[in-house]
Amino acid sequence: MRAIKVLTLVLALAAAACGGGDTTDTTTDTTVGAEPTTTEGETTTTAAEATTTTSEDDRGTVSFDDMPAECVDALVGFLQAIEPALEGVDFDTLTASDMEALGTEMEALGEEYGENLEELDCPEPEGSDEESFAAMIEIAEREAPGTVGYLEWVQSFATAADSMGDASGDCETDIAAFELIVEENESMSTLTMEEIVEVGGLVTSISTVCSPERAQEFLSQDNVASFLED
Repeated sequence: MRAIKVLTLVLALAAAACGGGDTTDTTTDTTVGAEPTTTEGETTTTAAEATTTTSEDDRGTVSFDDMPAECVDALVGFLQAIEPALEGVDFDTLTASDMEALGTEMEALGEEYGENLEELDCPEPEGSDEESFAAMIEIAEREAPGTVGYLEWVQSFATAADSMGDASGDCETDIAAFELIVEENESMSTLTMEEIVEVGGLVTSISTVCSPERAQEFLSQDNVASFLED
């Protein structure tokens, strides 16, 4: 489903912007510019080594005010790199097709930014997502003002996705809501991203609260299947 893939891309970009990443079992030299090394099994660490190495699991979290300068620079570089692609974008009316075109241009930059964070071993931002976005937006206002609208949109979009749209949690109620969306729209690609969040919530609810037979029956209907696949 093209539009669902676009949704995944947006959330991936949001995660990258927040500095998220998988933790790994590594021991990393804390000297700036040093290459990370991986250890397996039991190791013996001398007192001298203990003063220059730290486990990623022990790195904890820091506030944006205390974030290493190289990590902030990586964020600034990412925002400045994507800023030209965001000029003139109206996020209030952005459709899945629009986001797909935009995402193609930004995807490589997002992947590169995520790789930079891993290489720099940047700590997780401290506090809530709201606080993290507020800090990023403050940086964007100063360093890449053309990305402020994008960050605000990603924040609201990610929040809406977490709430799974307007799904009621009742099988037939959510099926009826989904049927109405299908009747009023040509395909997923014509929906705004906020509407796609609503569809995602309804699909999740239908797949969860309906019986497997009822969910399969509805989602395999020709009009529903065609709507989701376009």
